[in-house]
Amino acid sequence: MYQRPYTIEEIKKNYPDKAEELLNDHIHLWRAEAGIELIHKEPVIQEQERTWKNWNEMSDVMKKKSDAKSIELFGKDNIAHNEEIMMEWKRHKKCHGK
Repeated sequence: MYQRPYTIEEIKKNYPDKAEELLNDHIHLWRAEAGIELIHKEPVIQEQERTWKNWNEMSDVMKKKSDAKSIELFGKDNIAHNEEIMMEWKRHKKCHGK
């Protein structure tokens, strides 16, 4: 079941010490305002996998909006971007033995 990204108010409440940083990031701000998931590099692979699973739970209309934003920001749709990011995670794991 799709879980929308936190709203601006929820970010401020749930991440008081990081809210300003998150809301100054155009990716997190767009997600909060649109209520739509957008694939982007996460700090840990578990969050990357959660984000991808959540993106796949969205409606086709939401995916189209997300893909349009992804192409605008990254020059590729969410599927291509996720594949690229996951390859980076695999290389990281291979290099660091984790």
